[in-house]
Amino acid sequence: MNTKLYLVEWRDACGGTKEGWRPLEDLKQIREATVFSCGAVIHIDDERLIVCPHIIPDEHGNVSEGDAEIAIPMGWVISITELEP
Repeated sequence: MNTKLYLVEWRDACGGTKEGWRPLEDLKQIREATVFSCGAVIHIDDERLIVCPHIIPDEHGNVSEGDAEIAIPMGWVISITELEP
């Protein structure tokens, strides 16, 4: 397969726990999450990275279709590491 796969480490926003009303001091304890996503990087530019974990390669091994993609703002990306075959 010609498609390279990557491990992307990134920060994600958190909140909205649906626990009801809580004191502000409790709300201030909420922290963002560190997330790991794996897949093909199907787009990357200064604004965003799109990673797709489920891919179908064409007869040349290049991505022809994908599913479950996620667009991550580049400001949230911590690292992008190519995975070894």
